Amino acid sequence: LINCVPDCKLPDDRSIHYGHRALGNGEIYFVSNQTTETKMITPEFRVKGMQPELWEAVTGYIRDLPAYDQKENTTAVPVKLEPYESVFVVFRKTAGKASASGVDSNYPAPALIADLKGPWTVNFNASQRGPEEPVVFETLKDWTTSQDDRIKYYSGTAFYNCKFKLEKLPASEQVIINLGKITAMAKVTVNGTYAGGVWTAPYRLDITKLIKEGENELKIEVVNTWVNRLIGDSKIPVGQRLTWCPVNTYTPASALQPSGLTGPVSILSVKY
Repeated sequence: LINCVPDCKLPDDRSIHYGHRALGNGEIYFVSNQTTETKMITPEFRVKGMQPELWEAVTGYIRDLPAYDQKENTTAVPVKLEPYESVFVVFRKTAGKASASGVDSNYPAPALIADLKGPWTVNFNASQRGPEEPVVFETLKDWTTSQDDRIKYYSGTAFYNCKFKLEKLPASEQVIINLGKITAMAKVTVNGTYAGGVWTAPYRLDITKLIKEGENELKIEVVNTWVNRLIGDSKIPVGQRLTWCPVNTYTPASALQPSGLTGPVSILSVKY
């Protein structure tokens, strides 16, 4: 028995993977959730006397994690990972005893500012066989549930537009837009300024510098894959099909892929 301390102690079910890079002045750990479920874990990193930081892999946002436990040879850090989410836990500053404890201190619950229920004006692309005129969604829905085949089998880009009012913005807090669920990727514009893109959970973006009191305009550009179009075309005569690929495993009986923005979309505030 050599009493070797694990570089990063994780759950035994192998649901979380990691990588480690040592720098001259710190340590970088890449931690990845390999499941479809949100995971609350407390990895033990082989690091002593240093402050853990969370570096969000998707947005680049960096913040200290106030809750951690300094042990004899390791630092245990409560971490929350959304489905398939990956983050960096970085140690580069000296630290003593933690100022807080528990996963809730590292991930404080956000407050709801606005719940964007709709209506939504959605513009599809007629050249991709979508509706020529804008469509109004009173509530967000999966395209594949539509009775209109131009939407049901649509594959391409659609633009969601809505306006909403905010009576007051919280002071000294980060304002976030949470898109809920989308398939498969989205770009967000707030008041005419691009806020960023999302392609994996959590589908959230920092819009602190873009949001304002009063009326706001939101545009969300959503794109799906071409799976539904291949399935839709398989239901019509070969001579009328406009899509093809060398190997097509889809048939009229294939399940459609959920598509579009299904939400719920909300504006949140959080103070770290």
